[in-house]
Amino acid sequence: MNYFFGFDNVLQQDVDWFFNINHFLLILMVAAFIVSWYFMLSAKSEKGKRVTKIGLACVLFVLEISRIIYKYLMHLHNGGNASNFNWWWNISFQMCAIMTWTTIITLILSATLKKENKFLQLLYNILFGCAMIGGFLTFMYPDCITSNYPILHFVNIQTILVHALLIFVPIYLIKTKDFIVEIKNFWNVFVGYVYVGAVSMTASLISGNNFAYSLNFDLVDLGLPFPWHLPVVMIVISCISLIIYGVFELAYYIRKKRNNQNNETTKNKIETNQLGLLLYIVSIISSVLFSMLIILSTAYLIGQAKTLLGLLCLLGLIYMILMVLFSNQIKQYIYTQFDEKDKEKHIVYIVLTFIFALPVGIIYLIKYINDKKELNNKQQI
Repeated sequence: MNYFFGFDNVLQQDVDWFFNINHFLLILMVAAFIVSWYFMLSAKSEKGKRVTKIGLACVLFVLEISRIIYKYLMHLHNGGNASNFNWWWNISFQMCAIMTWTTIITLILSATLKKENKFLQLLYNILFGCAMIGGFLTFMYPDCITSNYPILHFVNIQTILVHALLIFVPIYLIKTKDFIVEIKNFWNVFVGYVYVGAVSMTASLISGNNFAYSLNFDLVDLGLPFPWHLPVVMIVISCISLIIYGVFELAYYIRKKRNNQNNETTKNKIETNQLGLLLYIVSIISSVLFSMLIILSTAYLIGQAKTLLGLLCLLGLIYMILMVLFSNQIKQYIYTQFDEKDKEKHIVYIVLTFIFALPVGIIYLIKYINDKKELNNKQQI
């Protein structure tokens, strides 16, 4: 037990985990974990799947809470106390820590809500594009592995298991057919990055810790001032996510074609309005771009000082949530037949779109004018 949990059980010489045989063996071990879990967790009944999801959520919860408790006990062991313990850093607001709690919540909701739930589908895409990528990057560049502890020490086993589960859970959701990877839903991944960016930036500006490279990308010097290095980092990670999305969708497409299961998409009774579709697309893009701009601009104005003003970065997240909800609502409404009785409702939508995002408001106003003209022409005929 002392070998596994011992605070002073350090190695005489640090282990090098970067781009060598140790790194290769680490990746093989993680791959073995994921493959074995994939075949072992094979419940076919809905009840069995719910139990599995709750079980995975509990395992992640215990692992994450145990990490915090262990760090605190180690701090006490080394002569520290509660007042000088870095709660912010040890609770952690890194991308993977945020995604760990998001995964726990998603698994619980997935076990209790219907499969068709739109919020769940959003969360599944966030896990696939953010949590899984975070897990991959952790093992591609294993700086989270503590080099002066044995590989079988609690600190390293906890890190390996949590990040391996971040990779495994999205794959399991695909296996259970709760989630289908589709490029058309790739925009959900950007929603996830804004969510991570808002939370990590807020925590960083309040605590002074560099969560999720919010204050500085200390792996490589990009030569960009704070916080404008973040869009570059996000673009790089997004490209990796896009490649994985493409691979999964291609595999899904080939399997569907092989099984001759290509079904024609059911057409809406009301023909899709192209201008309305453009409105929906622009509203989604605006929700991501404007929210990112709010977060980055707020961070730039506040600087890197420790201050509660960092809470203002959450405004970007709030804006994005409202805009995504509004986009989904307006998507349903813009395809309906224009009716003079709904004039007040249209005007409310126009005002809201101007408040949320100017481009969306302009397009919706154009659509409103065109639809009204068409209605007047029909009435005259």
